[in-house]
Amino acid sequence: MEHIKEFSRYAFSYESHNLIQREVAKKLVNMIDNQPQNILDLGCGSGAIYKNLPFTCKNFVGVDSAKGMCELHPKGTHISIINESFESSKLYEELRLKNNFDLIISSSALQWSKDLNSLMKLCKDTSENILFSLFTANTFKSIYKLTNLQSFLPSSEEIIKTVQTYYDIEYHVEAYKLFFEDNLSKFRYIKKSGVSGGKRQLNLSQTKKLIKNYPLEYLEFEVIYIKSKQ
Repeated sequence: MEHIKEFSRYAFSYESHNLIQREVAKKLVNMIDNQPQNILDLGCGSGAIYKNLPFTCKNFVGVDSAKGMCELHPKGTHISIINESFESSKLYEELRLKNNFDLIISSSALQWSKDLNSLMKLCKDTSENILFSLFTANTFKSIYKLTNLQSFLPSSEEIIKTVQTYYDIEYHVEAYKLFFEDNLSKFRYIKKSGVSGGKRQLNLSQTKKLIKNYPLEYLEFEVIYIKSKQ
């Protein structure tokens, strides 16, 4: 998957270019009920979820396809980090043999799923409780409008419909704006933040034109928060 290259390549500079992701992770952790002791984090990255946990759990398993991110994740006797795709059915088979997860959590990662429906089935077979945040198609919506390109991210409606097939959920959508001093800074942020997924949809000439003419002082993000009902 293309975005993995980007996350790995910018692994050591990622912490300074993921302001939105960090805010989303904090909010997601604050939505955790009780204190689950066996947690599975899909797309764990460098540890945004774990670092924000206000309690210590007995068993924390993080999964991420980007080796560079896995290497940055906090380590501990109760922490297991697996460098693997979170869509691997074999992975879940192995996890279920050794673990009984109270919660599957994922922040700013599942929008990259190639088959969200199949992934939700794997999750359902692994835990009754989920807590997710995903970027939606309205992220960078003005850029897509200006360029007549289609977002590569799923819409909130698509996400809800898929997850509801397997879980009884509650959800809400939040929009974010991140302000910059100039347009070049905006597009550098997009490249290094990982939100673009490493996908290049414009050629160099088109990119220069967009940087010159982008009319807003900010970049737009939209995130859906999803939680299984207890």
